[in-house]
Amino acid sequence: MYTFTDKGDNEITLVPEQTPTRARLIQKRKDLKTPVKWFNTSKRWRYEDVTQGRDREFLQTDFDIFGVESVNADAEAIAAAATIYQKLGLEDRVKFLVNDRRLLESILESHGIEHTEQAMKVVDDKEKMDKAEFVEDLQDRGLSESEAVQVDKLTSISGPILENIEELREKSPKEAQQSVDRLESLGKALDAYGVADMCRFDLSIVRGLAYYTGLVFEAFDSEGELRALFGGGRYDNLVGQYGSREVPAVGFAFGYSTTVELLKKTGKYPLKEAETDVYMLTVSESLRDLAIEYAEDLRNEGLSVETDLAGRGFGSQLGYADSIDADKVVILGENDLQNDEVTLKDMDSGKETKVDKDEIIEVLAEGR
Repeated sequence: MYTFTDKGDNEITLVPEQTPTRARLIQKRKDLKTPVKWFNTSKRWRYEDVTQGRDREFLQTDFDIFGVESVNADAEAIAAAATIYQKLGLEDRVKFLVNDRRLLESILESHGIEHTEQAMKVVDDKEKMDKAEFVEDLQDRGLSESEAVQVDKLTSISGPILENIEELREKSPKEAQQSVDRLESLGKALDAYGVADMCRFDLSIVRGLAYYTGLVFEAFDSEGELRALFGGGRYDNLVGQYGSREVPAVGFAFGYSTTVELLKKTGKYPLKEAETDVYMLTVSESLRDLAIEYAEDLRNEGLSVETDLAGRGFGSQLGYADSIDADKVVILGENDLQNDEVTLKDMDSGKETKVDKDEIIEVLAEGR
């Protein structure tokens, strides 16, 4: 927590997370229809050592689905996270490691591991240790050497989700077969979303034992240059901590710092500057209202459109359109409009074309 005393001698804590706040709201708002899908992007603060990809002040996006306990909700959360990296052009560099904590616990118990909670605390840090350190840490937590070696072997199961199903069935007790079925359904759903190639099953992914209740996942730099990019999972007990109502939930928290570092390493940062699709150039101030009407219609078609806000002259408007990298300029003039036309100028080629004033929206929307 980033906590300090202000000048008024008040104890202040800067916001580290938003999901608990939303959980309180969900507990109170029984009128909300489920599923409740929520996302929020804002600054967060944590008082910790500043390292590569870890800052004390950072932007974070939270994504939550409240009110549905289904594999479909799980798949949508992971797919939403994976799509972020697809849109950033990092799908070949980022991998999602997926696990089910209940499945891991059942497998450990069925293989004679008694101290499962202690074992999973060590498993959570497995990636940071070599095999000898891992086995030694497990023994320090009360496991025998043979049990520690067994845990190491079991938590090494990983690979494409659907390719691991049969091995998991063989190693899982009867009471855990439902979890294997769910994992298989998850793999198929992720395939339908088009993100299966970015996802792998890994029985060593644990995450917060006091928070997550089943599904857990983490996004990693596949070349191992950065720590975990972010993570998420299912937290079905969170809402119930703030009242009498139990509401299942799944989601993730996406911190920007590590992803910005990855974008820099891959030469994709800074991101491409915003482009303007169309600039509406008005020959006279009397045509401003018409320019705004055209601009709104084009924005409704998904185009980025700018209009003159500074009362510039013709040449200055054209120069401004060039400075903001406008792709096209629509020139609105009284003479053209008397002929039911506008002039469309391509800023790359300089070519100008007369277009029917009632067809200009369709022409630009189709040509985007």
